[in-house]
Amino acid sequence: MKKILLVLCFCSGLTHWSIAQENSPIADHPKPNVIVIVADDLGYADVGFHDVVADGVRTPHLDKLAKSGVIFKNAYASSPICSNSRLAISTGRYQQRWGAYYYGDGGLPTSESTIAEMMQEAGYRTMKVGKTHLNFGPKEHPMTHGFEGYLGFEQHSWDFNLLSQKDVDAYERKFKGSIAIASRKIGIGPLTRNIDQEQSFENTTTTEVFGRESIQFIKTKSEKPFYLQLEFNAVHTPLYRLPKRLATKYEVPERAFDRNAAIWEYPHWDPIAQPDHNAWYSDTCHLVVPDPYGRKIYLGHLELMDTAIGEILQTLKEDGLANNTIVIFTVDNGGSDQSYANNGILNAYKYCLMEGGIKVPMVMSWPDQIQEGRHVDAIVTHRDIFASLSEISGIAPSKPLDGKSLIPLISGSADQLHDNETLFWDSGETQKNWVTRQGDWKLVYREEAKTYQAYQLDDNGLVKTEFRNITIPNGLQLYNLREDPGETNNISYSQPEKVASLKEQYESWRRQMSDRIRGRDSL
Repeated sequence: MKKILLVLCFCSGLTHWSIAQENSPIADHPKPNVIVIVADDLGYADVGFHDVVADGVRTPHLDKLAKSGVIFKNAYASSPICSNSRLAISTGRYQQRWGAYYYGDGGLPTSESTIAEMMQEAGYRTMKVGKTHLNFGPKEHPMTHGFEGYLGFEQHSWDFNLLSQKDVDAYERKFKGSIAIASRKIGIGPLTRNIDQEQSFENTTTTEVFGRESIQFIKTKSEKPFYLQLEFNAVHTPLYRLPKRLATKYEVPERAFDRNAAIWEYPHWDPIAQPDHNAWYSDTCHLVVPDPYGRKIYLGHLELMDTAIGEILQTLKEDGLANNTIVIFTVDNGGSDQSYANNGILNAYKYCLMEGGIKVPMVMSWPDQIQEGRHVDAIVTHRDIFASLSEISGIAPSKPLDGKSLIPLISGSADQLHDNETLFWDSGETQKNWVTRQGDWKLVYREEAKTYQAYQLDDNGLVKTEFRNITIPNGLQLYNLREDPGETNNISYSQPEKVASLKEQYESWRRQMSDRIRGRDSL
């Protein structure tokens, strides 16, 4: 009986998709090129196109992109951490459906289809550039996702600057096996091209490499439209160094890496001077030792990424591709305090399900179809990207999606997308933190309280040694986000019926999801 119901639901979903295709304002339009850009751990107040912008933020190219299309003011990631969020972006589905709740969970199983597979079926040439972090699984590697080409890395973090085999050799000269220790937390050395080719880069950064690779792909002549998925590791940790020109501009130490130096000074890791790599990682990437220049370095890397995006947009313009190219920009999860992000009035940061952990910047530009300068207040999610590209490409999804097409919002035929729907977040047994969202109402549950050590800046923009504590309480919390976007007033005690209703809906949804599975065990 359960299988029959599933088939009926799936057929119903495809019927709805077919009707949407017939009524779509883009049905007869030539297939556009598509670029999906994902930044890493970027703060909500760290883009110039939002109403509230943090001091020192300069993103002129992102601002220009936003002005050319639609700004989604209430966009949400599917998870407060990157790997699970990226699973939802790639599949358009709740990642909990196959047991992915937190780090190391779920992976990408063979049963799930990706955007790239769909776009390839639609006749697109496809390319993945940048970060891929999907918690292992049989389809972890980008070349199993439907991408015809790939340049990047497959773990949660990579050093922005140490991109050469010569850097690997320098570590091994310190003592044999040190590179294996270093790479457990942060990748060092050559990037991966296609299946298993290694490619070294000198005197550059991952941001610049990924930007140049994207431009090269765009400029490749072909009769096919293209799909490019560009996932920067900016502005994820480790943020301890800037290119010389930006170090000068932001007045921070250059901190150059001399491969032949007897001792590599902190914040570089030296396996002889500081043999405990875990302690070094905590010091540099988890605010154990605050870097006075941390926020400035973050802003420099943000500028570097914005410049790379600007060069991509300029290439589209110069090659006559801009008008019929969709560009979507978003962030994998909320801004991280550990990388010195700024989330404005939003509560808390990455890792938790308060607004600062899951509400993200998101814009969509398509000059041929989208009226410029629009702001959309409707709630949207990363899962909606897949559904939108399904409508645009003309390829029905192979499985029922949890996202909905953004086309009605950007065409003006609708002003809401998920208004009759309850949305869910769940970080599983590791965190015991879940959320039910229905319209303006948000119910939060945490089993244990959590305290963030948020950085503070002095008058010169330097990080203070003293932290500001942000405590997220345990138990059930209810917020009306229209009246209280900063989640400052828990009204659960005055709204017991609303709490009970949202809790019951969560429990019903959770029973439909799979139990947690480690990514290495997925099939």
